[in-house]
Amino acid sequence: QVHVSGECPSVAEIAELSAWLLAKTTPEPFSTHQLGDMFAPAAAYRSIGSGVLAVTLSVEEPGMFLWFRAEELQVINWAGNPHKDVAHDPKAVLNPRSSFEDWAETVKGRARRWTLGEIESAARLRSAVFETRQHRRLREANRELAATLADKDGLLREKEFLVKEVNHRVQNSLQLVAAFLSMQVRSLDDEAVIGHLTEAQKRLSAVALVHKRLYRDDSVEAVDLGRYLEDICLDMQETMGDEWKGLLTFELAPLLISTDRAVNMGLILTELIINANKYAYHGAPGPVMIRLEQHSHRFRLTVADRGVGSHQPGKGFGTRMMSAMVERLAGTIEFAENAPGLRVVVDAPMADKVA
Repeated sequence: QVHVSGECPSVAEIAELSAWLLAKTTPEPFSTHQLGDMFAPAAAYRSIGSGVLAVTLSVEEPGMFLWFRAEELQVINWAGNPHKDVAHDPKAVLNPRSSFEDWAETVKGRARRWTLGEIESAARLRSAVFETRQHRRLREANRELAATLADKDGLLREKEFLVKEVNHRVQNSLQLVAAFLSMQVRSLDDEAVIGHLTEAQKRLSAVALVHKRLYRDDSVEAVDLGRYLEDICLDMQETMGDEWKGLLTFELAPLLISTDRAVNMGLILTELIINANKYAYHGAPGPVMIRLEQHSHRFRLTVADRGVGSHQPGKGFGTRMMSAMVERLAGTIEFAENAPGLRVVVDAPMADKVA
């Protein structure tokens, strides 16, 4: 687009001149009072554009200010015609010009020169326009960012609502299953079956706890494993009775891991505490130490009791479930003597391996 004011060359002529100026543009203003000598097509409009002052606003998005100055005819008086040929006769005697009468010459294609103040004003105008454009872009970017943040906040609120709704439904389902198990326990006389159902209730408690944690925490993608495992232990301690208070000791480092891995670790810890209660102390209360450490990009969970002796893993449901959880974590599990008692160490990477 070309916008003109006052006497200017045609739009096509301005576009042609602008292309020529852009090809040789510099950050400094361009000025000349004899444009026709530098740009031949300008001779066609020398009467209104013999002088030009130009500043380029941007090369990436071409924009330019052009000021034109009209031709000012200049009359130069000579003592004789300076363009008159002189005879070149080697035998001639050098004589003065035959005529010393004044001779006037009209010089065309010249405009009044641009002053330093005018050139500096053009440069200041360029800077002001550039700053205005930058501020406008910044305002537009801020508006877009504000709109994006508003959309993100809306999505987060929607996500939070969905998480709470899912958590509510899961909690109700787990409570319903726990109630069925409790009813089943009260209706049975077989101690072995009652023990199995009681263990199933404890495992349900471990699964329910992570949903409570998701409901309370701001982030649903990651969980502080140390705090999560401590909450599991405290919750189990309440269900096992007052006689267990103070017998579960913790040394848990704060580790941030994904929720899925935290759930697996919660189930593993629950199973290890159940085993300590069942095998190390034969259902009676006894000290159990739980330690969580980080080693480089791996973590290590240690559960140690001081019971009657070591217990080798069997082939029951609890053992199979624990092995499956460890395998899902791409980790290892080791059983060793604690002298007295048993020490179990679960070692696994902090994050899932990327394929």
